[in-house]
Amino acid sequence: MKRASVFVVAVAVAAFAIWYFTRDKEQAAAYRARQAATRTLAEYLAKKLPDARVLVLSNPFTQSGSPPDVVKMEQAGTSGLREGFGSKAKVNIAYPELKPGALKDPRSYLTDPETPTPLSYLVAEDAFDKLAHGYDVIVSLIGLPVALDKVQCWQNSGKPSFGLLLPDLRIIGGGADVRKALSSGKLAAFIIAQPGGTKEQCVLVTAENVDQVLQQYPKLLPD
Repeated sequence: MKRASVFVVAVAVAAFAIWYFTRDKEQAAAYRARQAATRTLAEYLAKKLPDARVLVLSNPFTQSGSPPDVVKMEQAGTSGLREGFGSKAKVNIAYPELKPGALKDPRSYLTDPETPTPLSYLVAEDAFDKLAHGYDVIVSLIGLPVALDKVQCWQNSGKPSFGLLLPDLRIIGGGADVRKALSSGKLAAFIIAQPGGTKEQCVLVTAENVDQVLQQYPKLLPD
């Protein structure tokens, strides 16, 4: 009987070890994929807009006791951006202001639980505008505010241009709206998950390659 108990315990420990190390391996791959994606985005922006003053908008929740995995994921993103822009670039990281009470009860503002950028619903309407002054490029790791029509740094022509990581393109509008933002230069580039690919596979979309990308992935942009 004791042997059976020992065997059961050994199997349970082995199963836990397999789960733990598999989870660690998957998380490490996710960190590497995010770092590679942001590096690709930054490399393009650095060539497109050389000597630009860059503002990176990062997750405010990482400053208030977020789980280590969330913090590491955000660090992987900012690390990739610094690599891509290079040591000479002026890159500053900021954390947009949240709506009142969003830190304590984020679900009260999240009206679309399926959005890939939940912080779009949680940041204050003027959060981006408060931080944007003096920058040529804004790279958002948290998407765009859902009330985009009230965001002056997006609505105004000229600087800053935006680079987006895995955005909810529906906030910009339909496919025609996304194309317009690309052609005007307001949206310099974005990284989006590759349709039909794994979580780690992404596509860089720019004004120069959007037609080619859409030939390969016709449903990439929102209707």
